[in-house]
Amino acid sequence: MSFGPGQAAVLAELCDAIVPGSVATGALEYIERAVGGMSAAEEDRLHAAIGLLSTGDLGRLTGTAAFALVRRLAIEAYYGDFTPPGYTGPTPHETIGFTPPAAAHLRKDWTFLGRPADGPAPADGRGRPATDPHWADDPYGMTTPVPDEADIVVVGSGAGGGLIAAELGSHGHDVLVLEAGGYHPAESHTRFELGARHHLWWPTRFAETGEDCPGPVALLAGRCVGGSTVINTKVAMRAPAHDFDRWPFPADLDYDRVERALGVRERNDWTPSVHRLATGFAALDTKLEPVRSYTDANCTRCGACLTGCPSNAGKSALNTFLAPALANNQVRVRTHCTVDQVLIENNRVTGVRYNGNREVRAKTVVVAAGALNTPLILRRSNTPNANIGRYLGLHPARLVYGRFDEPQDCHRAYPITAHCLSNLSSFLVEGTTIQDPVAFAESLIDPSNRPLWGRRLHDTGQNYRHWAGLLAMANDENTGVVELGADDDAVVTKRFSETERVRLADALAFSVAALRAAGAREVVWSGLSTTHVQGTARMGVDPARSVVDPTGRSHDVAGLYVGDASLVPVSLSVNPSLTVMALAARVADALHEELT
Repeated sequence: MSFGPGQAAVLAELCDAIVPGSVATGALEYIERAVGGMSAAEEDRLHAAIGLLSTGDLGRLTGTAAFALVRRLAIEAYYGDFTPPGYTGPTPHETIGFTPPAAAHLRKDWTFLGRPADGPAPADGRGRPATDPHWADDPYGMTTPVPDEADIVVVGSGAGGGLIAAELGSHGHDVLVLEAGGYHPAESHTRFELGARHHLWWPTRFAETGEDCPGPVALLAGRCVGGSTVINTKVAMRAPAHDFDRWPFPADLDYDRVERALGVRERNDWTPSVHRLATGFAALDTKLEPVRSYTDANCTRCGACLTGCPSNAGKSALNTFLAPALANNQVRVRTHCTVDQVLIENNRVTGVRYNGNREVRAKTVVVAAGALNTPLILRRSNTPNANIGRYLGLHPARLVYGRFDEPQDCHRAYPITAHCLSNLSSFLVEGTTIQDPVAFAESLIDPSNRPLWGRRLHDTGQNYRHWAGLLAMANDENTGVVELGADDDAVVTKRFSETERVRLADALAFSVAALRAAGAREVVWSGLSTTHVQGTARMGVDPARSVVDPTGRSHDVAGLYVGDASLVPVSLSVNPSLTVMALAARVADALHEELT
């Protein structure tokens, strides 16, 4: 036991105060198991949090890290549907009505609780052992030993890295992809939210915004073969002309090429909740329009996008680019290989170092680890460019939910089938959607930016099926910064300008008005988050203001390229994945030409 009887009693009281009903369904047992996967420092913080929260009025402590920690664990236990062996009552998911077919028939495997999140491999350089029940078959040798040498190493396998690797491999180049996460194809995807968090997502990081700004921004990203394209909603939007007008060079992107590969199509197969909200937009003299997405006709609108598409209808970088390349032996992929730095001698690439002290020799390296990890890798590599980590764009978003008299069942719909483009110069609104129960409950805040808890949280959760959500994303100004912290991880800061704050406020007010006009009885919303980080190693023609040239080639180091959302020179006003792929295609073409 991690907790003595006295501390366990205090923890039980705290859990039930913050998440009513959580102790009866096993919150203490869940937390006990979760402690097994914590570091000593994390466990110490939990004990300290229990001590702090037991001494004062919880209402005055809601802004503390201690409150956030205990609240997160209690929410995971209850809204994650954990129940201990022998429990016979209704499960939390049954209580709130979260019973989509995939989840209703799922036997949840909680063994992941006792170990760290899916990440670096064991010391022998191989992937997770075959005894791991979440580990898929390995038809492509992704867990075999990492080779000592390759002509080209691509770091990361997402929207940028996956495309670049496949394109170069199709031309006969010797390409090795090193991926920090694991291989999780459609056969392994279930509607198990906490399991997906552990196996498919990076642990959540935050951009600190200062006391006078609208709260920290949760930074969300995928960590698996295919990257964030495995767990996003596959919305395919071309950047508008007003975005490209701010770029320091002509964009000239071949969107057609990428859209053909992805099979982009219009999603006019709206569920009733979209039609209901469309009446609210019409009342505001605007409209919802169908989105275009990289999903095929096998999509069943099951709502499982953020836990991985179980039908392979989502055309992720894994499905579209890497799987065909792997099947044709055109690329090699190794999983659970976290690249720490690029090796450089005399301003020329010589390879990469991964998982602490292992090395692969290569004359060309493409860093495509995402806009948070790429600048860290470049910083650790002592790349001589002061712009690395600067010009971070967030495209910050919040979810705004309206409660209706009738069930909306947004958890059983393709999450984003419609959007409103009327205010695109300031913000973009998409819908209808709702997060799965843990993320839904964990993200909710009150009008004072304090986390929702207690009876208000309970009542909101009990109406889960009745909420219809809008995703409101505001344009920002690329003023964020990513730096290396004392623990060698990302330290992300962002100061919102007055203009940015107005955009965020306007996006929220517009979404609330649309929901109210559609008949919502009550409105709640989340804190800020984003999956659209971009711009930390941006393209440009001027080395004094950019990290790479317009083809992704480093200004400073021969053989070094960047190939992900870090390239974006100025933050986009739309979902960026299609543009990231179009930029990656440009990088791949330029690199192939250089090496031929």
